[in-house]
Amino acid sequence: MAKFDGKFLTGIVGPAVYKKYRNMQVVTAKSRLTKKQQTKNTHKAATQFGIASTLAEQFRRDAYEVITDFYDGTMVYRFRTDVQKALRQAFDAQSEAYHFTANSFDRLNGFEFNADSPVMDNFFVQPEQTIEGNILTIKLPEIHVSKDMKFPVKASSCLLNIAVSMFDLTYGNRTMCPIQSIEIPNGSGDNVIPAQELSFEIEPGCLCISMFSFQFIQKTFAGNLLINSKSFNPVAVFRAVIADGTVDQEKTKKWDDMPVVRDSKHFNKPKTELKAISDDLQDESFTIAQIEQEHEKVKSGADFPQYIQAIKKLGVEEFVTHVSDSHTQYYGRNGHQLSSNAKYEPLVVAAVSHKKKFTKYLKMHQAGQTDYLSFCRHCAETGIDRWIVNLSLMTCTYYDQKDQLILTESIPNSE
Repeated sequence: MAKFDGKFLTGIVGPAVYKKYRNMQVVTAKSRLTKKQQTKNTHKAATQFGIASTLAEQFRRDAYEVITDFYDGTMVYRFRTDVQKALRQAFDAQSEAYHFTANSFDRLNGFEFNADSPVMDNFFVQPEQTIEGNILTIKLPEIHVSKDMKFPVKASSCLLNIAVSMFDLTYGNRTMCPIQSIEIPNGSGDNVIPAQELSFEIEPGCLCISMFSFQFIQKTFAGNLLINSKSFNPVAVFRAVIADGTVDQEKTKKWDDMPVVRDSKHFNKPKTELKAISDDLQDESFTIAQIEQEHEKVKSGADFPQYIQAIKKLGVEEFVTHVSDSHTQYYGRNGHQLSSNAKYEPLVVAAVSHKKKFTKYLKMHQAGQTDYLSFCRHCAETGIDRWIVNLSLMTCTYYDQKDQLILTESIPNSE
């Protein structure tokens, strides 16, 4: 039902939603999706997208030392898409789990992190990669610098960095091997770099992503100057392969953790772990009253992790909150889902999102400086349409009205 303040309507009338925006009457169409149309398939698709986005971000973060900030504007989207397609091919719908083979991530081979300066345009030899037991070897052929490499103007040398990241997709752990580097001088004449092999110790059963990075150096009177920039930074994935064998949890548990894998039921971890998580949950038939009782305890963003743990124990697996009026869809096991009512008068969500400003507001809220309603108003102001919380992945993902992913954050464990 809409309300009239003497000049403007706010609320819902039939198929239309009336809003006030900058002293103007705005009318938009009411969503045609009903609760019944919010199917299991829609829920599953959103979950898979969240996993792909988070995993792709983890891959990139671990390789930051070689990728740096000098990547092109489409890199994040391109990389996430390739990871998403690789995961989709590995997903078994019947068991609802990923089943990986050695070549499951082949589509990442040759991925360029800066499409404006691809490695293939600057390095013209063909390395080889082999894995024997727990040793991954990169074999570099003889390099005739004058014909096998392209140097930028003023570059006096190049530092070729080779990195190997490892990801345990069974237990959810990750690490990176020490980066190995080769300095290649840009001298006159036929300068030749002898063929050589670089070896990296890996763990069986893990996804190993090897990358090549080229850092070009200019010598100046003040010292060495890095030439690489946002428009020129040759970095690429060489190979992405899952090594033969079975993951040894005793070894990988010493690595950094990867919650997107560890806490998800879709990765092929031992069923005993899944049972332990399940045993912590109460009856799946949670109610809106139970959830709202827990939400009343939230005074600011600082209380959010405790709230998440509380509703997770009620059986909530995922929920979607809409900024316009804070109505929320909650999803549990075996298709159980409920929707809450609006919590406040409709807000007008800005058509254009502002990530930097939103991030500032989010940090304020997480620090306990704003209450829930103020945060929702800040979300609307900065174009945030909704957020999706996945309690298996322990992530909160924010989207704008164009369904563009604005930010994904990991939810800290309150325990």
